Order: sequence, then C-alpha cells, then structure tokens
Amino acid sequence: MIEIPKFHETFIPILKVLENGETLPARELYQQVIDKFYSNLSKGQLEQKTKSGDTLINNRVAWGKSYLKKGGFIEYPKRGLVKITEKGKENVNKSLTLSDIENSSGFFEF
Repeated sequence: MIEIPKFHETFIPILKVLENGETLPARELYQQVIDKFYSNLSKGQLEQKTKSGDTLINNRVAWGKSYLKKGGFIEYPKRGLVKITEKGKENVNKSLTLSDIENSSGFFEF
C-alpha cells in the first residue's frame, strides 16, 4: 500500500499543478494535487485527520506550499491564491528536496 506523502514530497506535484502559470485558489490547488498525484491513496488515507481535525493529505500539501513560498518557488498574489514564480518554473522538472528549499536563496526562517 502506498503511503500518504510527507510534506516535502509534495513540492514537485504542487509546482507541476501550477506550471502553466495559472493562479489558483489554495483549495483548488490541494484538490488538483490530490487528483493528479495521489488519487491511488485509499479512501481511508484520503479521509485521515490530523490531531487538529484537518485532512492529513491537505495538511501535507499546505506545508509543502508554505515551504515553496518561503523558498521563492511560488507566491501568493492575493489572500488564498497561489501562483508559480519564475524560480518555480525553472525547478519544476528537478527533484526538489527539503534541503534544496531550505538552502535556496531567499528562504525565510520560520
């Protein structure tokens, strides 16, 4: 059985969904990432909750999105909207690791 991805495993799927340059509402981004990359997760996995009651898969994609923003790979043009940056487009076909993001120029510490 496949596992729910760790948040850093969502970096490339997020960039791939955004690579056409479209600005998406965050919720739509989560749904597209799940539909395109994680549709083979079981219903139980897709419904699994975090302690705070969020859906675990959405939580992981949200953390991935947060790190990509801090690394300058995506931006939030308006509240609730997500868009890929030039830096994101340049890295969409690479394998981005957590350390790649943290060590990228412009990464803001939490």
